[in-house]
Amino acid sequence: MSADHGVVAAKRTSANSLTRRSVVAGAGAAVLAGAMARPGGAQASPVKRRIPYGAALEYQHFISDADYKALFVNHCDMIFPMNSLKWSLLQRAPGEFDYLPAEGIVSFAETHGRGTYGHTFVWYTALPAWVEEIDTAARARQTLIDHVRSVAAHFAGRVPSWDVVNEVVAHDPVNEGPWRDSLWMRLLGPSHVDTAFAAAAEAAPEAELAINDYDLEFRGARYDARRRATLDLVRRLQDRNLRIDAIGVQGHLYPEIPIAHKEFGRFIKDLKALGVGYRITELDVIDWKLPINPSVRDEMAAEHVDNFLDAAFSADLPRSLSTWGLSDRYSWIADVMPHRRGAKNRPLPFDDRLKPKPMHDVIQRYLAV
Repeated sequence: MSADHGVVAAKRTSANSLTRRSVVAGAGAAVLAGAMARPGGAQASPVKRRIPYGAALEYQHFISDADYKALFVNHCDMIFPMNSLKWSLLQRAPGEFDYLPAEGIVSFAETHGRGTYGHTFVWYTALPAWVEEIDTAARARQTLIDHVRSVAAHFAGRVPSWDVVNEVVAHDPVNEGPWRDSLWMRLLGPSHVDTAFAAAAEAAPEAELAINDYDLEFRGARYDARRRATLDLVRRLQDRNLRIDAIGVQGHLYPEIPIAHKEFGRFIKDLKALGVGYRITELDVIDWKLPINPSVRDEMAAEHVDNFLDAAFSADLPRSLSTWGLSDRYSWIADVMPHRRGAKNRPLPFDDRLKPKPMHDVIQRYLAV
């Protein structure tokens, strides 16, 4: 990864940048003005947007921080569980499901007339010990089927879209092959994805079914390989007559890695040609290498989000855009990739005082068009 970028100058106005951003620069101004009319940007109901905006909400913050919870109601069209639907929290023992945390957030979204989203049935990590101890293909397949069917059926008619599998593409397909190593891969091979999609389609026939993954937007050989592997996975499912409706593009952005505008756009267009849409599902900015000055860092983060959204929206409109959390007050990045000079991370659209940042303005301009 490269060294820090310099201070961000005014937004680029070159011919190469006059794509979606040239349209959104003015068109979202009236919508933003309405959103910010009340103190702190609060509003009684979400702004009318062409693209729904959502955010992941962690249960512990949902029950402990009323101001943070209110931020979701004031600014989101979609509110969904961040971790409460992951296997290790949902089914700690065989057949014993703890739906309370996920139900709390889904019911909260419903009460306030907001949409929601299901993340995720199958992931290579966050598995309880009893699952990690499975050692036969037959038991692995039945356990996978039972879990997907049970969770999908529990929320049938309430959760309209699911990440059926999360991060099944290898981190580096160039050197590792296309598939990520996991318990499921070791015991079932690629068919574990087929099994999960078949079970999900049976239990939630009206829900959108998606593959969710990361590092699909950057420039470089590893990212090219990840895009190819994802497209191959879509074709594989379709060849087996299994329904795949969307790709979740996580959008965990590293400002030191440039967006592959052409290649990422082609990837989205290739998905569309296959009849598959996309959602931006976990947007945030990993600012660990950016300058320590918070204002400079916020402008740099906003510009990188602008570059990312310009590349995506220029190819096709996403079905929704969601951030992985909503405020700098709570983010996984502070624990996993803290700022290398000890500054507080600033990865999200609102600061730790719940005030909007430049990133928020950029996002809203795209969603309003």
